Amino acid sequence: MINKGTRVLLLTIGLWAAFALPALAQTPTPNEVNEIAKGLWCPLCNGVRLDNCELQACIQMKEVIAQKLEAGESPERIRAYFVEQYGDVVLGAPSTQGFNSLAWILPVLAAAVGLGWLAYFVRSMTQKRAVGTQTAAISQRAPGEGEQDEYLRRVDEEIDKYL
Repeated sequence: MINKGTRVLLLTIGLWAAFALPALAQTPTPNEVNEIAKGLWCPLCNGVRLDNCELQACIQMKEVIAQKLEAGESPERIRAYFVEQYGDVVLGAPSTQGFNSLAWILPVLAAAVGLGWLAYFVRSMTQKRAVGTQTAAISQRAPGEGEQDEYLRRVDEEIDKYL
């Protein structure tokens, strides 16, 4: 059994914790607010991050971020709130769902096709150069090798037609 003095002490500690701890919670620092604002874009300006924008709307958005951080919300939940309010434009990148996924897929596909074409082009040029080098080496042989010389001369003529 708990005596009356202990109950009063526990009640006092409980009341203190209930009222004093929320008051002791720190307000978010400007760095904490800017850390979230760096991941968001101004819905009114083109290509300006929220942490760099000086419009009154952006200042108010930063105040909302501070209030939500003070209330204990996570950065992901705060971002979701702004997407809910302003749409995907505040993320600065298209979503990866639906038709917007083409904005992510097409550049990668174009780069892959371009690299494939470049590899094919370089390979075909090096093969032509190798054939030309072999032809030059064959044509520099010493005369007097009889039938082989005539054959090599005709091969050289055929190769020259295609180069």
